Amino acid sequence: MSSNFFISTQTVPLPCEAHSHNFLELAYIREGWAQHTVNGKSCRIKKGDFVLLDFDEVHSYDVVSSNLVVTNCLFLPSLIDSSLSHCRKFQMLLDSCMMGIGYTYPQIMEHEKVFRDSNGAILTIIERIESEFYRQEIGYYALIRVLLIDLMIQTIRKIEIDISYKPGVEISWILEEIRRNPAAEHSLTQYAARFQMRPEALSRLFQKQVGESYSSYLRRRRMELACQLLLETDIPISELSERCGYYDGKSFREAFRKTNGLSPREYRKRGKPDLFTQHYLL
Repeated sequence: MSSNFFISTQTVPLPCEAHSHNFLELAYIREGWAQHTVNGKSCRIKKGDFVLLDFDEVHSYDVVSSNLVVTNCLFLPSLIDSSLSHCRKFQMLLDSCMMGIGYTYPQIMEHEKVFRDSNGAILTIIERIESEFYRQEIGYYALIRVLLIDLMIQTIRKIEIDISYKPGVEISWILEEIRRNPAAEHSLTQYAARFQMRPEALSRLFQKQVGESYSSYLRRRRMELACQLLLETDIPISELSERCGYYDGKSFREAFRKTNGLSPREYRKRGKPDLFTQHYLL
């Protein structure tokens, strides 16, 4: 893949050896069947099934039918949101696009990342994405982005999770508050008081449902905002740090370097970190 998006439909005539990729992948079975293995777990997939794969996940088609046809939809998360240049998992992408949904990702894992397109809704979206990609009419890039978000929403709906019934509804509210304004105080103690919980209990619940600690999540959101402001504005770094919730410049620089491996000044000077889009245009 030479850009941040690619889609193709092709026949797989022979078993495909185990491999991994540096992008997110949706593989949709258009015809035939295969014995598919991902991360050591094997299952049979057939026409109408599709698979979600994160960065570096090893998968293979071990045994295939003579008419196996697969559509591979490959993309970098930065296509959805420029602040997601460091995203490597569907979980983080879902959390960015749909507040409170990302924590359901463990339940996606229970499906071994294989879904059934029982009503053809996913295939319809894929066909529209293919058409836009190959015709490349005005606005196609923006429309592909919208269609990918639609595709993810339709996938989540297939899990049939009643979000409003889950205790995570409190967590989803916190996630939305942080996303809306990462620079705000966001005191875990105050959130715990709101839900009549001890901070330690809320912290454990947050870790369980989101997959990372509260402090790590808040720092990541603030760093995503910092990256965006560094690349898209000329705001002085001292002022920028306050806009990201850091009123101590040293703490901001240390957190930024820990997250990105560069100082804020170095990051701004280097420009966009997406190596795909540095050299290629979709």
